[in-house]
Amino acid sequence: MKSSDPPARGRSRPAPFDSRQREPAAALVWVLLLCALALLYWSSLVWINRVVRETDSYYTHGWVMAAAVLFLLWLRRDRLAASPVRPAWAGLPLLLAGLALQLGGRVFRINFISAWSLLLTLAGLSLFNWGLPRTRLLFGPLLLLGFVIPLPGIAIIALAFRLKVASVWAALLAVRWLGIEAWPNGFQIVLPWSPPGEPLAIGDPCSGLRSLISFGALGGFCAFLFPLSRPRRLAVFLAAVALAPFNNALRIALMVVLRQTVGPAVLRGSIHIALGVGVYIVCLLLYLLVIRCLIRSAAPPPAA
Repeated sequence: MKSSDPPARGRSRPAPFDSRQREPAAALVWVLLLCALALLYWSSLVWINRVVRETDSYYTHGWVMAAAVLFLLWLRRDRLAASPVRPAWAGLPLLLAGLALQLGGRVFRINFISAWSLLLTLAGLSLFNWGLPRTRLLFGPLLLLGFVIPLPGIAIIALAFRLKVASVWAALLAVRWLGIEAWPNGFQIVLPWSPPGEPLAIGDPCSGLRSLISFGALGGFCAFLFPLSRPRRLAVFLAAVALAPFNNALRIALMVVLRQTVGPAVLRGSIHIALGVGVYIVCLLLYLLVIRCLIRSAAPPPAA
């Protein structure tokens, strides 16, 4: 007689636990968590949208940059899926600090702090739930979200003033090298031998801050888009930041030359707009050339 009876017919053993059964529950948890974060930061998102859509805003690229961050995450989807999950308790202090900053920003009505706390909250949530390997892959795109969040007004005023002064002096050095007599009078450029008419005034839109922010965002995106080493990624970003003041100084210098030779008609209308667009396109092409040289220098030599 056998020690155990055979299993009865029609009775099946329970199937082993499948980890895929947890996927719908995990997806539901993440959906609820993202909805909670959206509700928590809804006022900050409304503030960012209002600043982006303002007239002469420095952040017209804001939502385009947000879409670029999502594109980078989509490109890294395979690496993110293959990276090990090692939850770390070190993410909990970051998460709590981000939530505390959000609460403080809402209480004292400081939109800048509330918006920036989102980056700290997302970094802490990633580190606490996934660990360091996967958070490293998310670190670059999270940094790029900083180009979407507007700076506080006092910082905008200070940066615009200093950039405007530097751009005026750089443009004056260039036109004097060309033999044009010009000197500054506040934020006006005096041209004693130019045709009479409206003086050339440098306003806040001509400070170059918009170019600095947009070129910085573009440089950060390209630095994480191409498979380059860290020094070359830094070179890609710094090249974009360096082209921003060059773009503004070149545009002001060309305006001085045209004001000297053509007259005050170049200070307004389609000529003024076409000049700014043309200089921006030239600087963009120069930047793409720099990226091409860095990529080609990083590529291995062809086999003999």
